[in-house]
Amino acid sequence: MFGAIVLSAVAFVAPSPAQPDADPARAHYQRGLDFERHQKLDEAAAEYRAALARTPSLAEAHDRLGFVLGAQGRTADAIAEFEQAVALQPALFDARYHLGATLWWTKQLDRARGELERAVKLRPAHAEARYYLAVTERQLGDVAAAVDDFRTAIRHDPKLAPAHTQLGAALQQLGDVDGAIAAFRRALALDPSLPDAGNSLGLALMQKGDADAASRALRAVVDAKPDFSSARLNLGIALMQGGAIDAAVAELTELTRRDTKNAEAFYDLGLALKQRDEFDAAATAFRTAMQLDPALAEAPFTLGVVMWQTGRAEEAVPLLKEAIARRRDYADAHYMLGTIFKQQGQTGAAIEEVREAIRINPLSAEAHTTLGQLLHATHDAGAASALAEAERLTRRTADAQAAVFAVNAGLERLKRREVAAAIAKFREATRLAPDNAQAHFQLALALRRTGRYDAARTEFAAARRLAPYLRPPDGDR
Repeated sequence: MFGAIVLSAVAFVAPSPAQPDADPARAHYQRGLDFERHQKLDEAAAEYRAALARTPSLAEAHDRLGFVLGAQGRTADAIAEFEQAVALQPALFDARYHLGATLWWTKQLDRARGELERAVKLRPAHAEARYYLAVTERQLGDVAAAVDDFRTAIRHDPKLAPAHTQLGAALQQLGDVDGAIAAFRRALALDPSLPDAGNSLGLALMQKGDADAASRALRAVVDAKPDFSSARLNLGIALMQGGAIDAAVAELTELTRRDTKNAEAFYDLGLALKQRDEFDAAATAFRTAMQLDPALAEAPFTLGVVMWQTGRAEEAVPLLKEAIARRRDYADAHYMLGTIFKQQGQTGAAIEEVREAIRINPLSAEAHTTLGQLLHATHDAGAASALAEAERLTRRTADAQAAVFAVNAGLERLKRREVAAAIAKFREATRLAPDNAQAHFQLALALRRTGRYDAARTEFAAARRLAPYLRPPDGDR
């Protein structure tokens, strides 16, 4: 019923058994709890109903009846019972929690968030309620709030493995790849059998550029669950990223054998075959992917690139147009089409396509360069402006790379306790790339070490604006 983790049967901490003659409703309620403990759900529901027939205002019986109905798959009836319970007793934590979790399960996210917020106010240290609140917040797009609540859930129950997995996913969503990797590893340390945590760890390691570690993490998942298609697909990608093309082909071929309708598997197999210069086999894989998923724009695009690379530009053009039909804002497809038109001497059509690529992705220095060349060939005065923008974007990319080097150099200076030199490097990084969150954050930490707290707070604020997951140490808000 409730998905990732089983809701605690918190109401099983029942009151002392009542004497049947003294309180018949409580006696039925107690018998319902006994039946529920032994998984006799029909009998439990009958006892809860008998209790409510005698005392309709018994909120606990409505809550337990709702829980049993939910376990039987009758979620609408379960919600109605939970709602009755909270109407009768607004401060009944169990009912608030069960109502919120069931609303989440039925994808009524806004209502779920409200009920779960009320539940955690009633019992702030209840880890599972806090976990479901965080999951709901993340699904509603409030990722920063979700991170806070996942961390709170973990603080109250450090062994709640799904919370570590979900925290990792939320941190990755915010751009904190290192934090995500650490969270996924903690989840797997708690429960090595968690396939989602292993798969997510592999993806995060790929994002960080550590293809070998990613391959090891994903291999463990695939060995444990051979039919986990997403993990095998990601393993193939990680092997390609690490240059193990033959191994990638083997994994992706096996995936297409096991999952014959998996368009992404055929597409990635095509990519791997293309890297082995097996262009005909790659083309076959791309065409299969195109047929399996009419929305997969990458398949006709990459097939078009293969046609162009093998001297069949005329065949490439309709494929690139098909990619654009599947995704109107496909900048790379527009640019590739413009490149082919340029080579064919269709300057006007080439300019139109390259301009569309720039409209979609104005930060492409390559596209601005090509536009400048095309405009120059037609003696258009806009050529100089396009080439100047290309130069600016190229310089910006170089500055961003230099900023990363400067941050790393600053960290090395800190290791040697050369704080002043480190500060100089971090300041250089913020000058080169004002949008580099780590540069601001490391500068703030270094300034804090020298007692310049006001300046440090300014840098902490800049880092937090750029990357909400970066938090100053306690006391430096």
